[in-house]
Amino acid sequence: MSDEHDVSMTDQDWQDFWVNIGATWRRVLCGDDRDTPPPKEPILRRRRLTTDHAWVDFFPIQWMPAVREALLWQDNGMDLGPLTGRSWDVLQLGGPGMVDAKDLAGTPIKRLILSNVDVLDKECLNQIVGLESLTLAYCDLGTLPFVEQLTTLTVYTQSSVDIPAAYEGRLHVEFIDDHYEPPFGPDEVY
Repeated sequence: MSDEHDVSMTDQDWQDFWVNIGATWRRVLCGDDRDTPPPKEPILRRRRLTTDHAWVDFFPIQWMPAVREALLWQDNGMDLGPLTGRSWDVLQLGGPGMVDAKDLAGTPIKRLILSNVDVLDKECLNQIVGLESLTLAYCDLGTLPFVEQLTTLTVYTQSSVDIPAAYEGRLHVEFIDDHYEPPFGPDEVY
């Protein structure tokens, strides 16, 4: 999918999409799990979404090219393929689950939030394009790999990370002794 906000999906494609995304995604996108699809334009033009702690597959996101801020939850292993091929201002991957950082290599993400996930191939975090901010919530990352553009690290309670000396003087680190709350909720999507 391109970065343009293309809403040219045919009416039949929209109906097929709506039927195939399932009840949870329908609730995420329009507030209820109605079978009849709502107008497509407001949903396809949406820049921000949250699954609000509901576990979902990520494939519907590939059909919403305008989304740049997403708070997503999924249990078990995560297929991150639908999240690649676009720029993200904010991307949260919440579990319990497993994230393979190499699946995000080459994807532009400004702010990445890892919540209640195990991170595989964490050294590949340095291959995320433009990663400026990393948040860890209920996550044990081990040693933070060197990420050139990283300027902010936020670590919530019940998370741990070892910060190498290479970051000294260039990384703002904030330890928050509180439970993590997502940066926005379902009433704050547009």
